[in-house]
Amino acid sequence: MTTILPTTARLAIDGGPAVRSADRLWPQWPVPADGVARNLDAVLQSRRWAISSPLGTGELFERKFARMFAQYTGTRHCVPVDHGSSALVVALEALDLQFGDAVLVPSLTWTACATAVFRAGLLPVLVDVDPRTGCISADDLDLDVDARAVIAVHWSCAMADIPALSAVAEPRGITVIEDCAQAHGARWLGRPAGSLGRLGCFSTQNGKVLSAGEGGAVVTDDDALAPVLEELRADSRRYRSDRGRPGELELTESASRMGANFGMNEFVAAILCAQLGALEDQHEIRNRNYALLTELIAGIPGVRLLRPAPEQDRMSIYELPVIFDELPGGMTNTEIGEALTAELGRPFYPSDAPLHNSVLLQPWTKPALAPLTERFVALHKDRTYPHSTFFAEHAVVTHHSTLLGDKQDMADIAQAIAKVVAAGTHRAH
Repeated sequence: MTTILPTTARLAIDGGPAVRSADRLWPQWPVPADGVARNLDAVLQSRRWAISSPLGTGELFERKFARMFAQYTGTRHCVPVDHGSSALVVALEALDLQFGDAVLVPSLTWTACATAVFRAGLLPVLVDVDPRTGCISADDLDLDVDARAVIAVHWSCAMADIPALSAVAEPRGITVIEDCAQAHGARWLGRPAGSLGRLGCFSTQNGKVLSAGEGGAVVTDDDALAPVLEELRADSRRYRSDRGRPGELELTESASRMGANFGMNEFVAAILCAQLGALEDQHEIRNRNYALLTELIAGIPGVRLLRPAPEQDRMSIYELPVIFDELPGGMTNTEIGEALTAELGRPFYPSDAPLHNSVLLQPWTKPALAPLTERFVALHKDRTYPHSTFFAEHAVVTHHSTLLGDKQDMADIAQAIAKVVAAGTHRAH
């Protein structure tokens, strides 16, 4: 085991020597998996570049990915879409809620969780998160607003306790939707993320652990919801049950719901079919390094890595979250992130601003949302979010690809953290 030694050296951001030499490179992201180029070339040559293209001789990659990802998540159905935000929109629309129905959304998450609710004609109600995991818990549910759904976000590397949420929510008519944009392959008591709620929503945006630049998917075990999801993402069309003839579309105008075009194109699907094969090996490397880094920083006062609940028996790490329970020397976490970046040559930064403070969540800038905006503003006027605020002010994160390195990379991170804490403590005295 590498020993992390205390240091009194001047911080690199102040002109001192950096912990890590500039010629030591970090892993890059995304990493094209074996077969990506071959799959993309197959799409080019097929001239079937979208699910709305005419029937050909081979299977669409979009349908292949749907089958593969349903198997990966342990669900019966997967409906691919163009973005993770679209996954949330069609999942909400599939529930047949009424205009303005309330949907509970954790404050500690990306803006798309709330804006998707607005896009579906619904009212997002922000709630605080569990102080241990940064995820919404059963204790955080606001049962006074007559909510009809809750978006339970698996945050950073921790999963929300979906069984506990469901036990409280479902008897009250509240549907649990899992936001798994940061949790591909995570497991709760052996069950994959996305399979625990009624619907699971995923993103495959450029930075995600399963990436194709953009893209997303909705998974479910609900046989009645699956065809509705297909229509909602393909202009009221589903995949036809028969094979059809060359030149015809693979979609039929079933039209039980008015949909929109949220279809995943074939190039994205082709990439995902290959990338999915590399995901498990990457998980193993990241999780092993996370455990090592946890040990390496154990002796640094006031610092810890986020620890998921015991029931979570598999992590999927989207961002490495370093929690500074004590901010050294009065430094802000923004300053800590800048100091770590200078020491390591790798970006470290605060997590996304919680939604109650986010400049990205401004429904009043869209006149068509006025009826929902008025209720949103009035409802949130006096609400506070102490746990979300704590994470926003005390966590420093870095992208998951940082954890695709080796033991020396983890030692460098731990040494940089120790150096920043020591320097901050020295400043305070």
